[in-house]
Amino acid sequence: MNPVESFRNTQGDDLGEVLIYFVAILAVNAVLIGLMTMVGFGLSYADIAGMENLPGSEAVSSVGAGIEAIVGTCVGEIVGLGVIALLVHILVALLVGGNGIEATVRALAYASTPSMLFGWIPVLGPLATLWTVVLAVVGIRECHETTTGRAAVAVFLPVVVLFGLFIVFVVMIAAVAVAAGAMA
Repeated sequence: MNPVESFRNTQGDDLGEVLIYFVAILAVNAVLIGLMTMVGFGLSYADIAGMENLPGSEAVSSVGAGIEAIVGTCVGEIVGLGVIALLVHILVALLVGGNGIEATVRALAYASTPSMLFGWIPVLGPLATLWTVVLAVVGIRECHETTTGRAAVAVFLPVVVLFGLFIVFVVMIAAVAVAAGAMA
């Protein structure tokens, strides 16, 4: 399967059908992550809250954690697609004009396939995510008829900015914790 041809062939795809595809692979991903959480991969709420020693908490926490993982994955991925698509599209519009936000959503939704289908597997997850990023660059390039360099900037810059904001947030939390400790 050739990713370039695949993205070129998506030009006529209806946005509704693209989103149905995204939700379908998201559902598979969320259920698999939920099952992995139920069998012990990942932290449950009971572990985090310090309730792991209560009678019966293992069964309840594993099922609850699995359900929590499913819901959290669905909400996070849908919101994530929207936010990233908006940020990437703003950059595409600034860099090349582009073919509309639907082309951006289409490229990113289809590009997410590897991470949705294989990202839940402990060893393959990082490789699937890397392939998703590569496909996002190819998808943006093909769907917006631009260069690889401009597509890469449009894909990577939001990631760098969001990572930077995350670091600032962590530093702020750490500073508050240190200040609170100094006052005590």
